[in-house]
Amino acid sequence: MKKVLVLNISTDSKDTSLGFAISWVNALSINYDNVDVITLNKGDISTLNENVNVYEIKNTRFKLFRVFKAITILKDQLKSNSYNYCLSHMSPLLSILAFYLLKKQGTPNVLWYAHPGPNELSKKITLYLSKYLVDKIITSTENSFPIKSKKINVIGQAINFNYFVEKKPDFKNFNFLILSRISKSKKIEESIDGFLKSIYSKNIIYIIGGPATRTDQKYLSQLKQKYKSFNNVVFKGVVPHNNLKEYLENVNFHINQTSEGNYDKSVLETTVSGILNFYRNSDYDKLFPQEYVNFFKFNNGPVGLAEVISSIEKLNEKDFSKIIKYSQDEIKKESLDTLDERIKSIL
Repeated sequence: MKKVLVLNISTDSKDTSLGFAISWVNALSINYDNVDVITLNKGDISTLNENVNVYEIKNTRFKLFRVFKAITILKDQLKSNSYNYCLSHMSPLLSILAFYLLKKQGTPNVLWYAHPGPNELSKKITLYLSKYLVDKIITSTENSFPIKSKKINVIGQAINFNYFVEKKPDFKNFNFLILSRISKSKKIEESIDGFLKSIYSKNIIYIIGGPATRTDQKYLSQLKQKYKSFNNVVFKGVVPHNNLKEYLENVNFHINQTSEGNYDKSVLETTVSGILNFYRNSDYDKLFPQEYVNFFKFNNGPVGLAEVISSIEKLNEKDFSKIIKYSQDEIKKESLDTLDERIKSIL
């Protein structure tokens, strides 16, 4: 039998940050008899395919207990199953815990990691150690893995085209969106200020996302206080990943402030939904015909953003449709349907 083992942080369709993991697992399950998932958090798994099994590591504050539980589940699964490969999704610690058992069985140990890197010393050490122990590292762009290694393979993202339907653009209302975790590092305030400085400042901008920490919660309160007199600045709060599509139908433009090394899925998912992105990160240049890049790529903070937003008055619906078609064709190279194929190609 063909089987894959997946190690991840969360398997929960209602998880606002990691809900997409469900679609990854389902995509893999199409090509295999079984997919076994060992996860820190098991939530809503009602949309998983029938040939997927989920085993939860109790996510308590006692780290040693979690480690012991993870090793126990790994031993049980590897004792009774043979896997084509093991994919650790954003979970270097789990890839380390599985190292000896996978090595003993001869199962390829693959780590997916796409982030500039953790700030905590313990997590930095964990990531550095995982680099030496895993067989392969896969990531989304050249800048998405923070440590140099010959094991790194750039395979792009995995976007669910079946969910984010390619809608026909309707550029009559020019509504805007910020789809992001609410955090200072995401530059939400700079994005809203840039929008309000543009010629479209009377249009609507929706902010979808929520805080993850107390500091983030305080930042959200400050944002709501600052913009409480603006009826067109609308904070929608947290939206589960599986409900996101309905919120994307009423907007035309998305503002993304991620820097180099962050290949944010929100840019790709909104683009697939027929939404144009204003961005800073050069990794997204490839999504635009060269002659249109300067209409959407910005720097210099809110002023620079306001300038590019205002510049789109020079474009028409034909231009917008041309850009979206080009962008969607590029993203199809990173379709969820080809995820397994791309992983196997580097083994």
